[in-house]
Amino acid sequence: MTELTYEQALKKLEEIVNKLESGSISLDESIKLFEEGTKLADLCNTKLNAAEQKFTELLNKSRGE
Repeated sequence: MTELTYEQALKKLEEIVNKLESGSISLDESIKLFEEGTKLADLCNTKLNAAEQKFTELLNKSRGE
């Protein structure tokens, strides 16, 4: 799953949320999707944090800090 880009992970997460909100899937499938969604949300968060850190480093470097 870590090979996904942020955009790919977010799209998959949105698809999972739509399926869960539809209420048309079984409890077992809901649990499986919830687990996958949690992992995707963590991946997105990790990628956002890494991007923020990189941005901060570049900004500080450009300011000579």
